[in-house]
Amino acid sequence: MHPRRAIHGFTLVELLVVIAIIGILIGLLLPAVQSAREAARRTQCNNNIRQFGLAMHNYELTLGCVPPGFMAVNHLGEIRGGWAWGVFLMPFIEQSPLQNVLSPTKYTLSQVITDPTLLPMLQMPLSVFRCPSSPISDLREYQGGGQMVATANYTCCRGFFSYRDAVHLQKPNNGMMFASSGVRFTEVTDGMSNTIAIGERTVLKVHANDPSKWPSWCGPGGLGIGSTVSSCVSVPMNHPTNMHAFSSHHPGGGNFCFADGSVHFLADSLDSRDGGVNSGNPGTHEAFCQAASLGRVGIYQLLGVINDRQPIMNDFR
Repeated sequence: MHPRRAIHGFTLVELLVVIAIIGILIGLLLPAVQSAREAARRTQCNNNIRQFGLAMHNYELTLGCVPPGFMAVNHLGEIRGGWAWGVFLMPFIEQSPLQNVLSPTKYTLSQVITDPTLLPMLQMPLSVFRCPSSPISDLREYQGGGQMVATANYTCCRGFFSYRDAVHLQKPNNGMMFASSGVRFTEVTDGMSNTIAIGERTVLKVHANDPSKWPSWCGPGGLGIGSTVSSCVSVPMNHPTNMHAFSSHHPGGGNFCFADGSVHFLADSLDSRDGGVNSGNPGTHEAFCQAASLGRVGIYQLLGVINDRQPIMNDFR
């Protein structure tokens, strides 16, 4: 007779303890992994918008002004929204072949959008126009006509105002790029390092299921304002419902390219006050400047205007 050999194993309690410890470790590790991934995505977004800043400077050096936010009229002379700033910058972001096919100085957007041989060019997903943190899809509907065009996550800063009709659209806005604009760097009297040129736009919850409201790189998808290719600073950043606001999926704020080509991450808690100035049709630049001189306008609003004549008292970076 041999003595029975003892059999060693884990009890149920021991297994449950090990599983609980593993779960705790995963719970501690997951936020760190997610944070690292978001840091990488934010860096890529920063690099994208930095390319636009360099392209804007090369454009201004070549043509004497920065590109328009968008062309306000089509080939019929109607207010429908034409080619946007991103198309004009294409030769300076290594997209010359695409711009040559689109021929924005020969064809209008309304002509290309209805040409079945050229429409696929407007559907090309260009990574430089996309923030990796944004959940926006590759395509969006253009003007409700059924045609699909590529989306984007960056819009130019048209200034403070949102002009909503054909008459007021022709009024000059007070930002870097707006309808049919041609701003020169010498006109940015508030300082190139204190003026926003381009910022982020992402999908707002209220428009998550309405692709016609999403930004695009080719041109505005609606009449007049050009809100799918430009944003205004009269609306606070990351406003939950207003599609005219700059917005971002980066926690705490968004990336912005300034007129001097530098890129800064602006917190969405940055001082934002509209000073009681009407941002719509009746609004005037002088009314904005008066409100700014009385300290009624926030830093965020001052950064979006090229010539408000007010110093930035606090460090916004």
